[in-house]
Amino acid sequence: MTLEEQCRLSYYKKIADISTHKNVCLVQHVENNRIFVKKEQTVYCREVYEYLKACKNPHVPRIYECIEAEDRLIIIEEYIQGESLASHLNESGVYTPEEVCRFLITICDVLEQLHQLPQPVIHRDLKPENILIQENGYLKIIDFNTAKQYEQGRDADTVIIGTRKYAAPEQFGFRQSDARTDIYALGVMMNYLLTKKYPDEVLYTSKRHGKVSMSEIIQKCIEFSPEHRYQTVMALRSDLQAVLEKHTKQNPVTAESKVSAKNSPKKSGMWSCPLLPPGFRTGRIWKMIVGGIGYLSIFWGCFTLEVTNPDGGIVTEFYLWSNRLTVLIWCLLTVAFYGNYLNLRKHLPWMRKKHLRWMGCLLWPFIFLVALAFILVLIGG
Repeated sequence: MTLEEQCRLSYYKKIADISTHKNVCLVQHVENNRIFVKKEQTVYCREVYEYLKACKNPHVPRIYECIEAEDRLIIIEEYIQGESLASHLNESGVYTPEEVCRFLITICDVLEQLHQLPQPVIHRDLKPENILIQENGYLKIIDFNTAKQYEQGRDADTVIIGTRKYAAPEQFGFRQSDARTDIYALGVMMNYLLTKKYPDEVLYTSKRHGKVSMSEIIQKCIEFSPEHRYQTVMALRSDLQAVLEKHTKQNPVTAESKVSAKNSPKKSGMWSCPLLPPGFRTGRIWKMIVGGIGYLSIFWGCFTLEVTNPDGGIVTEFYLWSNRLTVLIWCLLTVAFYGNYLNLRKHLPWMRKKHLRWMGCLLWPFIFLVALAFILVLIGG
């Protein structure tokens, strides 16, 4: 590592761990205060990250620094706020074929750029956990830690690596990984997004409505022999587009964006009004009854609250009502916080980072109380 590289890295100060056993953490730039991800890898292909740094594909995290130090590679990359397909799947259930087609077509677009390089870049760990969806619906492919460049003439990979269920047979040492290795993982991913099962557990089945069906696409992707799979992501994308067009014609309403459909709240009560207080937003009878009793209890408790001075005297008039209103505001703020009223938690520090959210849930009600108590002291003073 040169002196200049050491100087550049010194601008990034660690603020939190993401994965200690993988040497991944959050860092903050001391000048512009932007948040980044810092990785230190001992098994790596520097050429892959140098290419990613130069290509600036909008669906791939941007690489800002790629510095080799002794036996490791230090990477500073874009911090992406979003939720993985795996998390979406756990929350919302399986995806529809047209939703899966839309995702996979975008992924194929990215892989086409990587696979068509003079020395192709193979991701080797494509899975729902490594596909993020940002709040604006934009898709990002992350975790190129296991990526490698295809080397002409090599018989097998030097390092056996990847996630077992998504790894193609050749990743276990039978032969060298190539573009068809990523295609195998895409087939497993499609099956999992459609069934929440791996192909060796349940294989997705569907009827053919055109030249090819979704189940045939999956079956071709996960063939044991690479020669029997799709040979390029362009050929895979072509069949996915055909299936998507067929579904779009048959179900024009359901062929909308995956993210908008999954993120929009399901109307399970009489209405869905986010402006109403927690307990009344969905119109569910039992929630409104519980909410009504809760709010009545809060107001009754606050307005009948008695306050005493340190010497035992009872506080009256203005200062008494100031205390009562302070407690009332704190109770309502706490309900709004835990009920995520108007998406409040999204705008508060710690609540936007998954690994810090538990701390925010404990600290924010206490912070509200301290702030309100300080205001009360000022008023009383």
